[in-house]
Amino acid sequence: MKTKTGIGIDIGGSHITAAIIDFSAAQLITLHSIRKEINASDTAFRIVDTIATCIKELVAMVSAIELVGIAFPGPFDYKKGVSAIANVGGKYQQTFGLHLAQALKDACGLNHSSLYFLNDAHSFALGADQLYQLKKQRAVFLTLGTGFGSAFMVNGSILNKDLSIPLSGAYYDQPFMHSIADDYFSSRWILNRYQQLSGITASSVKEIAASGTAIAQTVFEEIGSNLGSFLLPWLAKFEGDVLVIGGNISLANNLFHPYLVKQLTLLKKQVNIIYCKDTEECILTGAAIHSIQEYAKINTVEIIRKTKQPLLPATHFAREKGYSIYPTFLTEKPVYTGYDGIAEKIQHEKVILIDGYGGVLWEKLRVHLHHSLSDKGKTVFWYDINTCLKPAHTIEMMIAGYLNGDDPVFGKKYTGTLSDFYDTEKLALLRPDPERDICIIYGTGAALSGIKGQLIYVDLPKNEIQYRMRAGSIYNMGTEVLFPNEQMYKRFYFVDWPILNKHKDQLLPDIDIIADHQHADAINWMSGSDFREVLQDMLQCPFRTRPWFEAGVWGGNWMKKRIKGLNADEVNYAWSFELITPENGIVIEGNKHLLEVSFDFLLYAGHQQLLGNAAPVFGKEFPIRFDFLDTYEGGNLSIQCHPRTRYIQEHFGESFTQDETYYILDCEPDATVYLGFQEDIQQEDFKNALLKAQLYKTALPVEKYIQQHKAHQHDLFLIPNGTVHASGKKNLVLEISSTPYIFTFKMYDWLRLDLNGKPRPINIEHAFQNLYFDRKGDYVTENLLSKPLLISEWPGGKQFKLPTHEQHFYTVDRYEFKGNIAIDTLGQCHICMLVAGDCIEVISEKHCETFYYAETFVIPAAVKNYQLQYSGNETAYVVIAYVKETYCNKQIPLV
Repeated sequence: MKTKTGIGIDIGGSHITAAIIDFSAAQLITLHSIRKEINASDTAFRIVDTIATCIKELVAMVSAIELVGIAFPGPFDYKKGVSAIANVGGKYQQTFGLHLAQALKDACGLNHSSLYFLNDAHSFALGADQLYQLKKQRAVFLTLGTGFGSAFMVNGSILNKDLSIPLSGAYYDQPFMHSIADDYFSSRWILNRYQQLSGITASSVKEIAASGTAIAQTVFEEIGSNLGSFLLPWLAKFEGDVLVIGGNISLANNLFHPYLVKQLTLLKKQVNIIYCKDTEECILTGAAIHSIQEYAKINTVEIIRKTKQPLLPATHFAREKGYSIYPTFLTEKPVYTGYDGIAEKIQHEKVILIDGYGGVLWEKLRVHLHHSLSDKGKTVFWYDINTCLKPAHTIEMMIAGYLNGDDPVFGKKYTGTLSDFYDTEKLALLRPDPERDICIIYGTGAALSGIKGQLIYVDLPKNEIQYRMRAGSIYNMGTEVLFPNEQMYKRFYFVDWPILNKHKDQLLPDIDIIADHQHADAINWMSGSDFREVLQDMLQCPFRTRPWFEAGVWGGNWMKKRIKGLNADEVNYAWSFELITPENGIVIEGNKHLLEVSFDFLLYAGHQQLLGNAAPVFGKEFPIRFDFLDTYEGGNLSIQCHPRTRYIQEHFGESFTQDETYYILDCEPDATVYLGFQEDIQQEDFKNALLKAQLYKTALPVEKYIQQHKAHQHDLFLIPNGTVHASGKKNLVLEISSTPYIFTFKMYDWLRLDLNGKPRPINIEHAFQNLYFDRKGDYVTENLLSKPLLISEWPGGKQFKLPTHEQHFYTVDRYEFKGNIAIDTLGQCHICMLVAGDCIEVISEKHCETFYYAETFVIPAAVKNYQLQYSGNETAYVVIAYVKETYCNKQIPLV
């Protein structure tokens, strides 16, 4: 490497040792070192100042320092440089949650240097490994001093996760006797035990060891025996070759070694015990080695999102006529861009809370905002709320019952709240330091700290969350493990999103700044009060949500060829999420800047205004969705069904089920839809045929069991829950459905693999607990093929009712007209689409908006009436879906 000199630092419980280290030699060499006392119980500001003084003193001796390696006791987030020290004797606890790396960079003026942190025991292991050349061995390293440090190496590499070591990756927190190991194998235990037996308060372990008294010998005998007793099962599990013990207590090994060895004689494989006399030197060297290793990784290309879809533009753009993939709601309220503006707005605040949705790239946001605040001359301490999370294994046990094991799709909605993920005792340890200009508590859940301050909320669209998930740049709540994509999405859907939505709902009235962070290195934002006013304005006007588009194994090319702005290099487009409210966003345009937030903010701001008569039944859940299924030049959808209401509630925790209809927006002449069973269907024969097809990969004669119906433009096929169905190829289906959208029980998928070359999940058992086998023969044509009813007629127009099944809680109307028509909402939210014609104007009391062919738009129930104005030569068709009045003010039947 180019760097010739760097700094290694060992931060102990009572002192700091720092050294300039020659990085150019094969064996790192210490050139100059200093040692200073530190009060580990002092304020965060003074602790930072003491460490910084050491660093600055060394920096003054050399021309440039590029790397600083710092060994720091745990718990600690070493990757980010954030202290998580809590409940381990009180030392450094005032730094709990503090972004120590940033604080030290600021205090030392090392903004262009790289600081890397490592656990002091791990630093000791790296240094001792170099000193004793243990490369090919399984080694356990212990540091016995202020605390009980431990590290594990196999073939020269630190081992953090393995069945042979504790879940936490260290011994200190493991149960022993009446407490944890750290309470028995530390200097405080020796001092306390010596006082108990002698009545004398000693100043140090060294003093006790040097006393030569019988009581001192007893204390060391006990610690030796206890240590051996604790280590015996762990060393047996690890099957190590060598045990290296360092730390101040190890210098008295002649007093406890025989008693340690006596306990370890029960090991089948004896370990070689080495007592290190140069612990501090090993730690300094190890910290330096780690900094070199981490520095070598910085040129790794960072992939934040994995998709062929472009980001939403951050600023106003010229719109062409026709379907827009970036619809916006125009407001006079200003939307701002950039971190400098946020810094300007918050610079005089003492405490800031930056909360937000899961998937935000918090470190990127923090770095940018810190730079803007520093440019204004502000000193800032950052406190990471993630330090207050419960341990990952505790969270995994807490939510395990909701994730259904390795099932790739289905879990059950978690019924708790975000606060369940946090340790209340740790939250109480967050203490903003008044000696800084500004203290910022940041991260998802920051508001749970209970600390008062300005609240910034950072939102992120669901499509971007999934793109980041696929790139491996984000994690689920409470973990830093990258699970397979289907498992991550399942955990998002059933655990993360429900708790984060509740949290967002609670915070809405108190948000001072709302921000959109889908651009990783930029940010758009507006004031919280303006944002709430815009939401109220939207609840009085027609609006569109932002659609997003996905490829699929059966996907087609209708949308690719007809919708401008889509990436033509995508393999196909199977879906458009037109209005799937748990996943769609709304885009606010103000001051020529765009701000996207999740749709559910509208429900939180005024679900009664949005849903009207349906609000008592659906609360803050939007009942209806619109989406496109594109099989033009594609393939058939899987043979499938959806769960009955009672089943989806009991098994998956949803409030209502996935009742669907297929509206044929466009199709080719020979297009078909599979719907309902043949008259002679035999349940067992059908199941056996499905199982055979799955087991032996043989084609299923689908038409033998399932009816195939010719599809015509503007047909409506009815698919209440439990009905076997599939769209055939050559269709562009507008799926008008109830909102749940992942509960598809696939029974047969035409023997194909998904776009990643893997089989798609087949759910025959789920399906057979929900199928209605009496939906067969003539029942299908009589009850599942909607037959339009003429409701009213006037010069230039007609209104048709497209009847839905009795199990559908929504109904569909179609208006066919020229010119101008007026429609009353009658207290219902209308979800609409122009399905024939070029464009229409939608005029309400407070708004006029133009919508184009195939665009979905929403008319809130608070809009009592509106007009549709069409000036084209052809007849316009508009379909409108809304909740049936008979389903308002009553519980959805459990069938």
